[in-house]
Formats: sequence, structure tokens, C-alpha cells
Amino acid sequence: MKLSDFNVVHPPHETTTVLSDPLIHCFAGKQLVLVYVPREALMDYFQIPGDRRITLAQWNLVVDRNIEALMLIIETKFERDEWGFHDAYKQSYPKIILTLSDLQQAANKLTIDVLDLDAGFRRHP
Repeated sequence: MKLSDFNVVHPPHETTTVLSDPLIHCFAGKQLVLVYVPREALMDYFQIPGDRRITLAQWNLVVDRNIEALMLIIETKFERDEWGFHDAYKQSYPKIILTLSDLQQAANKLTIDVLDLDAGFRRHP
């Protein structure tokens, strides 16, 4: 089944969210599919030093900017049944976790340029 409606979840306040990694929602028909992009995989992919702090909101921007490149990876993993389940609120949802290896297989190189733009806005009130 083809996946559709890919969207990054942007919590209103990072400090109040239970999310620690960027999360993408998409649908297989009417079934919600959850896709986690671990920060560790992103840090390794972009070769970010461990002492650099990048917030969940910033990683969400990076994932959002690269959603087109990630869609094919997600669809491929879903079609190959490379997913598990996430149980919440008495329901079960398909859950895909993207790995460093998955990110490295992206047809188009992923970019982190959006953080440079984000930093520019934060410097100029």
C-alpha cells in the first residue's frame, strides 16, 4: 500500500513533549504510520560533534526540509515490512525507525542548511 500525507510533528513546546526524536506521521490508507528519526542517526549522518546541542525543534526543521528525500526510504521500509508496532491509547500503530544506514541510502543527499537559516533569524531580533 502506498503511503501518503507525510508530516513532521512539531510539538508546541519542546520542554513539555514526551518526544525526544523527530517524528513523522503518514498514512497507509486510513491507518496512521509513525516514523521516528533518531537524533543519534542524524548527528552521525551530519557528523555533528557530540558537544553541540541541537534542539528537537531544530531537528524537526531539518527533517521537514528533507521530507522528500526521506519519503522514498520510509515507503521502501514499509513495503519490505521493516517496521514494528507502537501501542498507545489502546491502539496499535505501525512504527518505522530510520537508521543511519537508511539515511545514507537516501537518493538525494540530506541537507542541514536550514539550521544556518534558523541561526540567522535567532541572531537578528
